[in-house]
Amino acid sequence: MNNSIKQTQLILLMVLVIAGGKFLSLPGLMAQFAGRDSWISMTLLFVIDLVCLCFVLWAIKLNKGKQLNEILTDTLSPVGAKIIFAIYAVFFILRIMGGLIDTMDLVLSSLSVVTNWIAFIVPMLIVIGFNVLKGARNVGRLAQIFFFFIFISVLLILFLSYKHADFSNLQPYVADGFGVVAKGALNASFWFSDCVFLVFLMGSVTTNKLFGIKISGAFVFGAILTVMLDIVFLSLFGMLAQYSTSALAKVSGFNLTSSSYGRLDWIFVVIWLSSIVIKSILFLWAATMSISYIFNVKSKKGYAIIYGVICLAFIVMPLILPLETFIDDFICQGVGKYFFFSVQYLIPLLLPLLTYLSNKKSKPQSLQEDCDCNQNADCMQRMEGAATRGNGQIEGSGNCLCKDGAPSDARLCESNGKQDDKKGLFNRVKRLWKKITAKKA
Repeated sequence: MNNSIKQTQLILLMVLVIAGGKFLSLPGLMAQFAGRDSWISMTLLFVIDLVCLCFVLWAIKLNKGKQLNEILTDTLSPVGAKIIFAIYAVFFILRIMGGLIDTMDLVLSSLSVVTNWIAFIVPMLIVIGFNVLKGARNVGRLAQIFFFFIFISVLLILFLSYKHADFSNLQPYVADGFGVVAKGALNASFWFSDCVFLVFLMGSVTTNKLFGIKISGAFVFGAILTVMLDIVFLSLFGMLAQYSTSALAKVSGFNLTSSSYGRLDWIFVVIWLSSIVIKSILFLWAATMSISYIFNVKSKKGYAIIYGVICLAFIVMPLILPLETFIDDFICQGVGKYFFFSVQYLIPLLLPLLTYLSNKKSKPQSLQEDCDCNQNADCMQRMEGAATRGNGQIEGSGNCLCKDGAPSDARLCESNGKQDDKKGLFNRVKRLWKKITAKKA
């Protein structure tokens, strides 16, 4: 897989992922929990996610080229890392499974298409799988292609709905107390923390001074768009919003009856659905990577097998289990949501510390003897411009520094990450000669 991704692609992807899928059943669900103040609950969750995002960006800044599995293995032990990845895999799969069920409901209600789960999900999984196996770079390219069209469709949905919105339906604010708002945020927390996909791109993203500001700005922009859509939805339907199963279908139908544009909403809905597909590709790529880290899979054939197992779960589980009821009752309103807090909030908040400890732990001891220091034979291996891997190897080239800061003339690594045996032998002979001449003196 090619998982390297450009900053521009990541910025566009962040906006699409934050907004994509949050205008289906989520606004109605949050209206059940917090009533007309559900938009405040949504804003509160976005603020918490922004804090977690800042910690993830901090960890990316501290990172020395390591991937997430190397960092977690170094700090939480191999078993602890596998447990975390197992939770991540379940989190991403359930998120997308619930989102695609809502998407099929939207297609049935808004586009007047008669279909069933298998006929809907199989073509969708084929499209998603083709892009998942291409890697994160391919998802970034899709974001570049579709971003403009999706953004325009969101603006047009807001424009067509805004003039009919009655914002007095939002008042009075926090009439039932902030406890209701907080409870609404807690029960809907499973459907947030979208930015955690960023941790799987550690070691694959190039950073600069403005990297954190750009990514945070993209997150804030996507969050504002989502909250605005929720406010318009609540303003249109008031207390009836809690009975809606698809906010986009309701708003689309309202625009149809209150305008003379015909079924123009079909175009907006279809374009909006592409953001859900992009989000599904990204999350299922992260789920595939999680499972590959658990079983140490590194081949393209292995990734394909893992995705095939995921597809089987997607096809069978909704047919034999009441998945929507399970997510709503056990996860959203039950104790299941606390199970995912470890990967939604705990890991992102601890990631800078884990990255720091991993960087400190993995200094390459095997190369210390090749450091030629005139003042101190015991050297500290610090490579400038080189990426240190968790297995002790160093990729790239750089300069070795002694403990006292004096530079060494030894070049530790070639561009392929392997030790330069000839120079290592030369340095050992050189040191031996110095010892012999020192004894004679």
